[in-house]
Amino acid sequence: MTIYFFTILVLFVFSLIEENFISTIGLKNSMIFICYILLVLQVGLRWETGTDWEPYLNNFEDTSDFISVLLSKFEYGYGISVWIFKLLSSNYTLFLLLHAIIYYLLIFKSFQRYSTNLFLSLMLYYTLSMGIMGSNRQLIALAICLYAIRFVIEKKPLLFFLLVVFASFFHTTALFFVIYYFIDREINIFVFTLILGGSFIIGKTQLPYFLFSKLGEIFGGHFLEKTSAYSDMVTDMSMEAKLSLIGLAKRLVFLLFFYYNRKILSEKLIYYNVMLNGYFVGIVIYFLFADTLLIMVNRGSLYFNIMESLLIASQMCLLKGKDIKLISIFVLLICSFFFLSQSILSYPDLFNPYKGLFINSDFQRSMY
Repeated sequence: MTIYFFTILVLFVFSLIEENFISTIGLKNSMIFICYILLVLQVGLRWETGTDWEPYLNNFEDTSDFISVLLSKFEYGYGISVWIFKLLSSNYTLFLLLHAIIYYLLIFKSFQRYSTNLFLSLMLYYTLSMGIMGSNRQLIALAICLYAIRFVIEKKPLLFFLLVVFASFFHTTALFFVIYYFIDREINIFVFTLILGGSFIIGKTQLPYFLFSKLGEIFGGHFLEKTSAYSDMVTDMSMEAKLSLIGLAKRLVFLLFFYYNRKILSEKLIYYNVMLNGYFVGIVIYFLFADTLLIMVNRGSLYFNIMESLLIASQMCLLKGKDIKLISIFVLLICSFFFLSQSILSYPDLFNPYKGLFINSDFQRSMY
């Protein structure tokens, strides 16, 4: 876990500097560059670390021509990307590096725009999302969608929807992100409560599963294949169900806290309402699918749970005085270690220890 703790501490120190000390543009840009390189190299140079290592490695090795892209179970956008890359190189590490460069470029650009404390947001995001490191297709889709949020605020629907559709070529679930265009508004507590209650009741029936299956039949092809695959995974999610319950309790508490501060923060941060409402949608998805299609909670709600790190960091705007901010960031540092352990709890052996080309390269994972 050493490399993970080191990364958290680097982001922590930089967040302290950003929040509590006067820093020049040059210093901040240097810190951004250091963090960017650290994260890109950590993800790009990993080996047998993270989720879905074998499926993605096998897909890369099996992609030899355009026909193999069409025969792959992966979305065509990702398949074509692999095929084009392999016209130039068959080195999987170089592909992972390129993937990490693009992914973190989009993440950094988005967080710089949406967050008042870039490094604190990155520290929280790093720990909250560690458990999905290795989900190549969905991470790229997520980064593209997150970048598209700016066009919600700027009222540029064409650009927003084009980016979301483009993201869906890498992971079909990106289409969930369309919801964001319709939730940039204040929602009163009565509507919040009504929607939560309604989704909880509906989720206790088979209706969500039935509607999801019907969508697969309507769209057919790849969407139908994904529907069947997700349906087959329902029985294998018991551990993740327990983890999701812990996460749900945490998110409900956070939701109340975020909503309580909405009036003040939405006046200071133009993205606050859309982030808060997106976070709320993630909880609704949990209520709707937790009993019938838990994989949808893990896959579909990812596009909404990502707002957690940004929303937590935004609360710093309410604090007055360097001492209070310093204490708060220390508290969040402690929370980050907990977030990290919870994020990888389902498959700790895939992450601990970190294995890369130059770190723990001789370590043999039991599953490989």
